[in-house]
Amino acid sequence: MKLYHYIAKGNNAMEKGILSFANNPDADLHYYFKRTGGKTTHKEICEWMESCFIGRSRAIRAFSEPIKWTDKSIHCLKDFIDNADQFEIDITAMDKDGLIEALYVSPSILDIPNIKEEECADEILQKLNSIEDIDYTSVDWSVCDDELGRRFAWVRYYLIVVSGGIIPPKYLQKISR
Repeated sequence: MKLYHYIAKGNNAMEKGILSFANNPDADLHYYFKRTGGKTTHKEICEWMESCFIGRSRAIRAFSEPIKWTDKSIHCLKDFIDNADQFEIDITAMDKDGLIEALYVSPSILDIPNIKEEECADEILQKLNSIEDIDYTSVDWSVCDDELGRRFAWVRYYLIVVSGGIIPPKYLQKISR
């Protein structure tokens, strides 16, 4: 089974692997300031992530299929895709080698009736029992809308909690587009 991940162009993932937040001291912290209630350092944000659940700072986001943009999401998704390299992750091999500590799904907020959100809350996550529970049905990318913001809240994605917080290059394939 495969999952897909995106990293800004100019990365070194095929040499050093895909780094989790905990292993990437150069990560963009701005995205987390509001979500964490004002944490401003890499260390503070890692601590906040770990307070959400053990391993959160070593988790890497992935999708069950490549991202597709539509006319409504041309700015948030097309720009994201155009400025990133796409990687295919062999999670079957990772699981076999014991690198997956836990797997979570963040369902589309459209699939959660009566959702109540807090400004600084982390995404809604549900722990899966195994990689066999990954949903490979087609994702409806048309629900992503630039005017609504929140790029990935509208679609299902996964967090892979990786032992050591790095997906080694041997489990990756860079996809040419």
